[in-house]
Amino acid sequence: MQMNSSVRLQRILLLCLLLCYPLSLVIPLAWSFENGIIENAQVAVLLAGLVLAGRAWRRGSRDGAAMLGLCALPVWFLLASRELSWGAVFLPPLGFGPEGPVFSSRVLPYRPLVPAIAGLLVLASLVVGWRHGVHRYLKRVVAGGGFPWLCVVIVLGAALGSTAGEGHVPAFARDWVAHSQALEELCELVGYVALVLAQGVVLRYRAPVKTPVSKRAAESIN
Repeated sequence: MQMNSSVRLQRILLLCLLLCYPLSLVIPLAWSFENGIIENAQVAVLLAGLVLAGRAWRRGSRDGAAMLGLCALPVWFLLASRELSWGAVFLPPLGFGPEGPVFSSRVLPYRPLVPAIAGLLVLASLVVGWRHGVHRYLKRVVAGGGFPWLCVVIVLGAALGSTAGEGHVPAFARDWVAHSQALEELCELVGYVALVLAQGVVLRYRAPVKTPVSKRAAESIN
């Protein structure tokens, strides 16, 4: 039941990804502004991923799933911080343009330290994951057929859609992306939801129970 439910959710997310382009043409442009409705939804999704990872770590017993949750915490924190422009969105905007209010993390006094702090957090996550065998846990999930590959496809598709929204497409295709900012933000939102769903599927993975073979059946096989 759990697997069927997750597969249905992944298929719904794939449909949502396909709908990002037509939706970007009809939603109000203000929804896609910096610090707007869609971006705030992205932050909410990322913080939900952080909370779920933290709960898996606190409720676990230092097994693979619990330590995976611990290793995921810095990743969710960095993603949410990036969407908040490392805190710049809490300050008054520097100005207003065609794409809404303008925020910049360059005005933050601690901005030069962000790359180093982010690098240390990611490095710590990798070291903890390696020491506690998170890679072996993930290998078991893949071998047991419990890895949400469709979520990976959705995240990659969302990245492509976001890249197209940023204008990184051939010249002949630029006219197709009328509301590029809306497309970019919608694709990122779907991609973040797919990441949270993938984390939930992996953290709740349970290896299939092998059916015991009776002694008589074993003898008859031999």
